[in-house]
Amino acid sequence: MALRKKFLRRIIYSLRKGITPHKLALSVSIGITIGILPIYGITSILITLIALIFRLNFTASQVAHYAVFPLQLLLIFPFLKLGNMIFGHTLLPRSVEQLLFMMKTDFWGTMHNFWIAYLTAAVIWFIVSIPLSVLLYRVLFIYFKRLAPVTAK
Repeated sequence: MALRKKFLRRIIYSLRKGITPHKLALSVSIGITIGILPIYGITSILITLIALIFRLNFTASQVAHYAVFPLQLLLIFPFLKLGNMIFGHTLLPRSVEQLLFMMKTDFWGTMHNFWIAYLTAAVIWFIVSIPLSVLLYRVLFIYFKRLAPVTAK
């Protein structure tokens, strides 16, 4: 509960500093959406580039990205399985023993299979990310708009 209050205070502080609810909602929704990309290691770079290109709030994007890191780890396997199922591949080993056997017999072929599996997972993420980011933006915009201080005219 204390963490939630601290988070809300930071958001309200950001809104009072002049960040519009639109920019903040866009920054957080992009951070969350990119943060669940099933390819580990490139999400921070992608969020940084997108925040710089579109002049988003870098801190809000990064905080949202790091907040969903456990979700990224949880969603890697569903994205991999769904990608393999939709594209009709059986590239991933079913057991550790099978993985070790594949690595010993054909290391580069195994690496190629993993590359294709992660590529198909990224395609599934891309399909899911479009409606997810729109939904997140709309919900967060309404929420941040309610939190924004009313300016006197």
